[in-house]
Amino acid sequence: MNDNNIINPKKELSQCFISSTKITDQIVSYAGNISDFSIIEIGPGLGTMTYSILKKNPKKLIAIEKDSRLLSIHNKIVKEFQGKYEFILSDALDINLQNIVEPPVKIIANLPYNIATLLLIKWINYINFFHSFTLMFQKEVADRIVAQPNNKNYGTLSILTQLFADVHKIQDFGPEIFSPQPKVFSSVINILVLPQPKFNVNYQKLRQVVQITFNQRRKMIRSTLKKINSNADEILQSLNIPNNLRPENLSIKQFCDIANYI
Repeated sequence: MNDNNIINPKKELSQCFISSTKITDQIVSYAGNISDFSIIEIGPGLGTMTYSILKKNPKKLIAIEKDSRLLSIHNKIVKEFQGKYEFILSDALDINLQNIVEPPVKIIANLPYNIATLLLIKWINYINFFHSFTLMFQKEVADRIVAQPNNKNYGTLSILTQLFADVHKIQDFGPEIFSPQPKVFSSVINILVLPQPKFNVNYQKLRQVVQITFNQRRKMIRSTLKKINSNADEILQSLNIPNNLRPENLSIKQFCDIANYI
C-alpha cells in the first residue's frame, strides 16, 4: 500500500507496519474459519491485515487504533465494506471489549509491542468472552506465553494464559516483514480459550502468588511464599511440594493448589 510512504511510523506507539498482503493473509489463515465470528483487530495501521480479515468475510470486524493520522485510510475501508467494518479511534487499553461487540469473538492482531503484554493480561480478566486469539508478539514475549515448567521463559504470562487456554506458537518472523524493521524477531501464537479453566482457583489469589514468587524467580519457593503467608513451609508440606523448588519448577496445578490453600 502506498500509504506507507506518507505515514511515518511513530516509535512511541511501537508502530511497525506489515505491508505484504501475502504475510497478513497467512496470519489471518491461522485463525481458521471466521465467517461466524465477530473479529477485533488492535492497531490496524495501514490496513493490510484489515483487508486480509475482511476478505474472509467475518460477521463484523472492529478495529481499534490510537493514531488519528490513520483515520482517513480506515474511513475509506469503512465505506468500501459498509456494515462489515467499524473503526474506533481510541487506546485499546481503555476499552472493555465486552461493551463494543457481541460474541462469539476472535482477536486477530499485530499487537503494538509496547502494550502487548498489558493487553493480554487485561483480556485474561474476562477471557471466557473470547473464542480465540491469533496474535503477533515480540518473539521473547511469545516464548514466555507458551513456555512450560523447568524452562527459563516460564513465568507469570505462561501460567495465567495457560490456565484458561491451549496455546501454540505458529510461526516466527524476521524483522524484514515490517516497516520500519524492528530490532527483534516476532512470533504468531494461537490462544484457544477453553470452556472451563484447567483447575478451579481464585484467579486474583493465583495472580498474587505467581507475581510475588516470580518477582524473585531465583529464590526458593518457601522464601517468597512467606511474604504472603508465614506458614509457607507447612503449606508446601501439606501439598507435597518440595520447599527447595524455585517458581519455574512448579506446575500450573501446584500454583493453583497453593493459591487455594492460603
